[in-house]
Amino acid sequence: MSWNAIASFGPKALHGLNLAAQDFASRRRPAPAGLAEASTHDLYLAPHCDDICFSLGAFALKRRKGVLLTLFSKSGYVARPQTIAALGDERIAVISSLRQREDLAFAEQAGLRPCFGGLDEALLRGHDPFETAKAQDDARQLDGAVIAAIFAAAAEQPKDRQPWLFCPMAIGGHIDHMVVLKVVLRHYNALRARWRIAFYEDLHYASAWQARATGLARFRHLAVELKPQRSLWPIGAAADKLALVALYPSQFVEPPASIKPFTPAQRIPAPAHEALWSAEQT
Repeated sequence: MSWNAIASFGPKALHGLNLAAQDFASRRRPAPAGLAEASTHDLYLAPHCDDICFSLGAFALKRRKGVLLTLFSKSGYVARPQTIAALGDERIAVISSLRQREDLAFAEQAGLRPCFGGLDEALLRGHDPFETAKAQDDARQLDGAVIAAIFAAAAEQPKDRQPWLFCPMAIGGHIDHMVVLKVVLRHYNALRARWRIAFYEDLHYASAWQARATGLARFRHLAVELKPQRSLWPIGAAADKLALVALYPSQFVEPPASIKPFTPAQRIPAPAHEALWSAEQT
């Protein structure tokens, strides 16, 4: 097929072909050696309780080192709202405590030191969580609080090598994920002086092809100067990751029985996996 024929499909089709090609290349490309180096100083940034487990749970479990910082740890969402009788501020306190306990259980399983940023999630700030037009204003308003929480969670700088900071790519377009990404990109050079930086594909959002393609296109636009490459990290036994996911029962009407929502959507056959993107060379 000629290039002109391919181009006639339109930008979305071209982006889909490009993404499929990158996915294929990530299966053949060895993961950066430095990403295999786990440190007690690694920092996993979670917009909400559950985001690291769902997106990088198997990766974190294998490494068993680092700090889990959940930034928007004040929450009013559970999948079965009728199970929480409290109302008003008491309801928010009850749900926040419940979700933080779930995060603590995951952190214990994965060998991570938990920290909570104490910020209100989008719903509590009066926003539809997927009203992406609000993300830029929120990122400006929350910039100081987010970056202060990141540095407050940092342990003493190790002398042998830089640890890693793992940041969401905001696939799915949730405002809180976009705030974290925008703040990290705004302070990239300051953060890069302390950490090597990698970006993770947010799950469950990345398990839907169109949401993943749209989210990756947005990420590339925001991080155009970085030119990161994708690395694929096989999950291994699906039951092991599903056991981690099951530590968050408040987020499901029924416990998930399939690994499909917790692995990125592909146009080519691929093992169940998690994914990181990084411009780091080591």
